[in-house]
Amino acid sequence: MAVVFEKMRMEDYPAFLNMYNNIFPHDQRRLYEDEKHLDNFIRMKGGKFNAFSAKDGDYFLGFLSYWTFEGYTYIEHFAVDPAHRGKNIGRMMLEHLFKEVSPNVLLETEPGDTPEAQRRIQFYEKNGFKIRKEFNYTQPAYGGKGQVAVPMLLMTHGNVNLHNINSIKDMLKEVYNVNHATE
Repeated sequence: MAVVFEKMRMEDYPAFLNMYNNIFPHDQRRLYEDEKHLDNFIRMKGGKFNAFSAKDGDYFLGFLSYWTFEGYTYIEHFAVDPAHRGKNIGRMMLEHLFKEVSPNVLLETEPGDTPEAQRRIQFYEKNGFKIRKEFNYTQPAYGGKGQVAVPMLLMTHGNVNLHNINSIKDMLKEVYNVNHATE
């Protein structure tokens, strides 16, 4: 398998949306209507929101979408095709992000309430992330019909300055349209 990482392009949007909508729960994703809606969202964000794909030839193996903020990069969504998990693709995607974008990374993950969530946390820890317990965190609702806020854990890689909820107020405003942070 020859895994290649490239900035996500319009031709990747159908595979991205299929994987995105099938892997992420309703409350943990944007409700993109179609490829055009996704493209408009990316254009509207003016370079703050980015995504790259992992491919083997034309086969779409996965993606990582992220936002750039002062002092850190925030991973919004990260997925590998379930048929190709366990082949180090996720590790390679994170290494690509650390090298090409920033080693200082923030992400949200579900608390370890299920075996799948525990495996995800262990994966991130094996790749240098640490759980940050400075404050309780709830992912704000994305704002789509019927979506609700979700309790999450914050994890960081590298040097992410995280003291309280105000440390991520720019992320909350840009990603979730939350205009002020409260603890």
